[in-house]
Order: sequence, then structure tokens, then C-alpha cells
Amino acid sequence: MRVTPFVKQCFAVSSVVLNMMSYGLVAGFNASLFSELRRTREIPLDIHSESWLASLIGLTLFGGSVISSLVMEAIGRRPAILASSVFMICGWILLSLASSFPVLLTAKICHGISFGLGTIGTILIADYSSPRHRGSFIATLPTAILFGILIAHALGMFYSWHGLSRILLFFSLPGLIAAIFSPESPSFLVTKGRYDECRKVFRWLRGTDEDDELETMIKTHMVLKANKQRQRIKVLTLIKNKATCIVTAFKKREVRIPIIISMHLMAINQFCGSTVNDMYALDVHTALYGTNVYMFKVMTSLDVLRLTAALSAVYITKKLGRRSMLLIFVSLNIFVNLCLAGHIFARQRDLLPASHMVIGVILHHFQCFIMGTGSIPLIFVIAGEIFPLEYRGLCWMVSSIFSSTFMFVNIKSAPYLFSLFGVDGTLCFYALILAYSLVVTRIYLPETKDKTLQEVEDEIRGFALLSHEETFELKSDKADEED
Repeated sequence: MRVTPFVKQCFAVSSVVLNMMSYGLVAGFNASLFSELRRTREIPLDIHSESWLASLIGLTLFGGSVISSLVMEAIGRRPAILASSVFMICGWILLSLASSFPVLLTAKICHGISFGLGTIGTILIADYSSPRHRGSFIATLPTAILFGILIAHALGMFYSWHGLSRILLFFSLPGLIAAIFSPESPSFLVTKGRYDECRKVFRWLRGTDEDDELETMIKTHMVLKANKQRQRIKVLTLIKNKATCIVTAFKKREVRIPIIISMHLMAINQFCGSTVNDMYALDVHTALYGTNVYMFKVMTSLDVLRLTAALSAVYITKKLGRRSMLLIFVSLNIFVNLCLAGHIFARQRDLLPASHMVIGVILHHFQCFIMGTGSIPLIFVIAGEIFPLEYRGLCWMVSSIFSSTFMFVNIKSAPYLFSLFGVDGTLCFYALILAYSLVVTRIYLPETKDKTLQEVEDEIRGFALLSHEETFELKSDKADEED
């Protein structure tokens, strides 16, 4: 029976998708870990050690991202995914054997590095897949993460955190196996001049119908390689030129404005409430319902709703403009956060009827649906559309710095905010951050729906009202001035 290129692409892409599911397992595992350690005191944790344990992923995520960028250029894309799987499994082994805080911390460092190494997953999928399947394959990544969270929360109802870590270890093994048997990225093989091997891998993945793309990729690299050989520059001069290029880039409107937008989008992503709901589920559920007895059942229900929301987001983004969708869903996110804060405030002062738990469940699920449908997926959609082609790598790096920094600050500060202002006061604070970020983003963000990346870039640059000829002339004049 002949195996089609599509099936081969599915197998290769599964190495990334299964690793993404493992990241979801880690996010969902925190609820079991923290709730049980608070109850049993098996490993004593105070507010400082718990906040470090939860927030360390933000720092190690950035470190892993830097390592992955070096590995993918020097060794290959596939080794980065293999290393991510190995660090993930090492983290689970350490957790299953942990009996002290330093071991827990080391396990979290391994998981954080694994997260960072896996950030090249979208690049690897783009290399493996045909253009007609690329979007669908990439869209499976957030669903895989949510599915991993669902598995961890569902199993958390039946197993202790030690037992759960051993079970989740086996869920992470398929990602490693798929990565071992997957081929190297064709684009990496091209950059190393391994053209015959590149042709073999490319045709194994996609057949012979897309040979035009293959030969164009090889010829383009040959031209670039010849140019580099003619333009050999000393190392110090090269570093100086790179530094000057980065400074010049940040002075350009088409770089500066997207970075401002991205910074506030990442703030929306981190402070919408999703991260705190996953990391400090015990605090949120106790404040919202007055008990944590039904925590894992409610969380499993929320996870199913999030999967549904992620699927509905695909349809909604096709129908609504980005600016309209941002305004609607972030505004609703602010509203529901304030409603949840008001509910907690009233419940703690016995101002609610006996059926107040139903009100909390409805508000909690509504918040989850709003975040899953708009506040979270829309951030990544917009971020993928506003960065200029010439400086996309630089903008993604700066965006990753903001994302990891906000994640660390959010998770690290949450226990202190809970103790100072309560969960209700913290939700009000988050609503304030969302409101500020929404205003700034609405001011700078152009409408990007149904526009090419070049049209979006021209609009941010200020060329939107000019004709194509005028735009080309103005770009040429600006390039001459920069030279």
C-alpha cells in the first residue's frame, strides 16, 4: 500500500504536535502539585518558594528560546525538538522522584528549557508541510496544548502528584519517538549545502509535485552563498554592522509600531486570567466557590470548553475584523473579570443567596470561553501579521522577551497580590491592565484582515493612502537616504 506525502507530513508534524501536548501536560500538572503540597506539606513550601516554583518557567522559557535559535542554525531543527523531548522527560523523571524543593526546582527548569526549545515548532512544521496544509497543521498546536491540560486535570482527580508525574512521563514518550524517526528540515539541509540530501527529504515529504519550490530554494541559496563568499567581512566589522542595523531598525516606524502593539498584546495574553487560573487554581477556586472540593471537576469542564472555544475562534477570525474582534473580546474579558471580582467580594461578605456557586460556575465558564475564543488566539493571529518581512526575526525575538518577562512577573507576583489585595482585588488590577493595553493597541493597530503582509506593512509605515507607484518611489527615496 502506497503511503501518500500527506501521511508522511502528518507523521513528521506529529513530533511537534505531541511535544506541544506535553507542554499542556506540564501546565495542567501544576494544579495537582500545588494543591496537594499545600494539603499534605510533604515538601514544605512558603509563598516565596511556591511563587519561584511556578514562575521559573518564564525565565527558563527565554533561555530555552535562545538555545533553540543557536541549535537550529548550527545543528538543525530536528535536534532542537529532540532536545526539547529529552528535557521534558528528564523533568517528569525528576518530579516522580522528588522529595525536596531543590529537586522540584530542577524539574521545573528542565520543563522550562523544554518549552523554550520547542518554540521553533511552527518553523519546523512550515518546513515539513505543503502550503495547502500548512495553516491547518499549525492550527493544531494550541489545540494540542489544551488537550494536554485536559488530560492532566482529568487524571489529577484520581492520582497523587507523584503518581500523576509517572503517568504523564509515558504521555511524553511518543513525542520523542516521533522526533527520532522524523527527517531533518529540508531548508536546514539547504543552508548547509547538502543539496542531494535536501532533495531526497523534500521529495519523501511532498512527492515530486512541488519540485519547483525545491529547485527555487536551492538556487536561491546558491546565489546567496556566492555573494557571501565575495563579501567576506572581518568579525569585528560584522558585529559593528549588526549593532548599527538593529539600532537603525528600531528607529523605523514599521518596526517601532509593531513592537509597541506586540508588547501590549502580550500583556493582554498574560493578564487576561488564563495563566493564573492554571498556575494557582487552588487559590482561584477557593476564593470563587468557598471550597476546592470540586476543583478538578470544574477544571476538566473548563478545559473541554476551552477546546470548543479554540475551534470556534477559527471560524470567528474569518468573519470579524481584527480591530473589532479585539475590542469586543477584550472588553468582555474586562467585564467578566470585574464581575468575578464582585462575586468574590460579595460571597466573602455573605451578600449572595445560597445558590451562589451556580453564579460562580457560570461566570467562570464565561471568562474561560471569552479568553479561549478571543483574548488568547487573537493575540497570536495579529502578532503574525504586523511584523515587517525584513525584520521579522528581530521583532519575534523582542516579542518573546516581552512574553517571557510578562509571564514571569505575572506568575511571580500573583501570590503576593492575593495576600495583599485578595483574588478579587487582583482581578480588578488585571482588568485595569487589560483596559490600558486595549486602548493603546486600538490606537496603533491597523485593520489586517484580508490584507497581504505587504499591505499591512505599508499601512503601518504610512503608505496606505498612496498609489503603488508613489509607494515604490517613496521607499526608494528612503532607502537612498539610509544609504
